[in-house]
Amino acid sequence: MAPTDHLIAKVGIGIVDTVERHYQKYQVKPNEINAKAYCLWRLRLHRRLKNDKALLEAINEARNLGLHDETPGKTCWDCDFGNG
Repeated sequence: MAPTDHLIAKVGIGIVDTVERHYQKYQVKPNEINAKAYCLWRLRLHRRLKNDKALLEAINEARNLGLHDETPGKTCWDCDFGNG
């Protein structure tokens, strides 16, 4: 198992697959509904990982998640999901 595959399994393959699927759907048909759905799942992923930049970057590089793509909406890199 590749190191990134291990990270994805640890995070939850379901959420990573869902973010990837919604990003692909948005890329094929970039409308407001697809953008909102994708941004919601992107936010959930960032929140689940408490915005761990290194882990998010590794998963983003391994899969087509579009975590830096600002076209569908604001990215989540500056959000604070710490204790609280």
